[in-house]
Amino acid sequence: MRPVGNTFIKLSSVTLLALSVNLVGCQTFKNLTNKNVDTIETAEKSEQGYYSDAIAQIDKERYTQAIEDLNNLRTFYPTGQYAEQALLDIMYAQYASGTYETAAASAEQFIRLYPSNPQVSYAYYVRGVANMQGSAEGIKLFKTNQAKRDTSYYRLAFANLQELINKYPNSPYAPDAAQRMTFIYNQFAESELTAANWYIKREAYVAAVNRAKWVFQYYPLSESVPEAIAILAYSNQQLGLTDLSQDYKKLLQINYPNWLTSDGRVKLNTKADRTWLNKLTFGQLGRASMKDASVADGQYSGATKTQMIYNATQLRLPSANTAGAPNAEAPLAAPTSRGGLRLGEISKDSADVNDSN
Repeated sequence: MRPVGNTFIKLSSVTLLALSVNLVGCQTFKNLTNKNVDTIETAEKSEQGYYSDAIAQIDKERYTQAIEDLNNLRTFYPTGQYAEQALLDIMYAQYASGTYETAAASAEQFIRLYPSNPQVSYAYYVRGVANMQGSAEGIKLFKTNQAKRDTSYYRLAFANLQELINKYPNSPYAPDAAQRMTFIYNQFAESELTAANWYIKREAYVAAVNRAKWVFQYYPLSESVPEAIAILAYSNQQLGLTDLSQDYKKLLQINYPNWLTSDGRVKLNTKADRTWLNKLTFGQLGRASMKDASVADGQYSGATKTQMIYNATQLRLPSANTAGAPNAEAPLAAPTSRGGLRLGEISKDSADVNDSN
C-alpha cells in the first residue's frame, strides 16, 4: 500500500522524538549514577569481591550497603560458591537493621530454595525470631492501643519455632527456639489473667472466672495456672459459690500455698515467682557460616537442653478462631522493646486484693 500525503514525514518525526528522549534518558542516567547504561547489566566485581566487601560492611554495621553487595552477588553469580551463603548473610543483615518482615521473607526463600543446605535450620530460626519481633509499625500501634493489639506475629513465630524443633531437634538453635516458644506460651496465658484481674477490679466476677478457666483449658502447662486457681477461688467466693471456692482453696493449699495468707485468704495481684521471666535472656542472633558442620550431626550434652526442647514440643496454642474465646473488652498485654509482653496498664494501679471472707 502506497503512503499517502505526509505519512512518512509524520512517522519520521515520531521516530526522531522517541530517539531523542531515549538519548536524553541515557545521558541523565549516566549523569546521576556515573555508570554507562551498557555496563549496568554486568558485574562490577568478582564474586569474591562482592562477598568480601559485604562482610566488611556487616562488620562495620553498614547493613544497607552489605545487603546491596550481597544481592548483586546473587544476581550476577546465582550459581556461584557464595550464592547460598550470601542469602544467609542477607537475612542476618536485614534482621540486624530492624527490617524483620524482610528478614523473615529471605529466610522463607532460603528454606524453599535450599532445603538440603547444612545451615537450613538457621533459616528456620531467623524466620521465627524475626516474626517474633513483628512489624515495627505494629509495635507502635500496640503501645498506643493495647486492647486491639495483634497477636498474629506471636502465633506465627510460635509455629515457625515449633517447626524448627520438630524438624531439627539437634540444631544448635533448637534450645533457644524452645525457650522462646515457652516464653510466648506463658505470655498468652498471662494475658488472659491480666484481663481477669481487670474484670475483678470492676466486680465482673463471672467474666473473671471465664478468663481463668480459659487458662486451665488452653494453657495447662503455663506458669499462670497457680494464679488462675487463685482467681477462681476468689471470684467464686464473691459470687456466693462457697463450696466451689473452698475446693479451689484446697488446691492452692496443697500445691501453691504462697497464694494464700496465713489465715487462709486468697491473695491476688501479688508478685508471683516469675523470676525466670525477669532473668530470661534469649540467644543473640549471629551470622551462620557454610563452613560449620551439618546441624543434623550435632549432639547435645546435658539434660537441661534436652528437657527444654521436649517440654516445648508439648506446648500448643489455641486457634485464634477457637469457639468460645473471650472477647477483647479488657486491656491485654502489650509488647516490650525486647520482643516480649508486659502486663497492661491495669497492673500499675492495682493493689493486692485479699479475700475478706
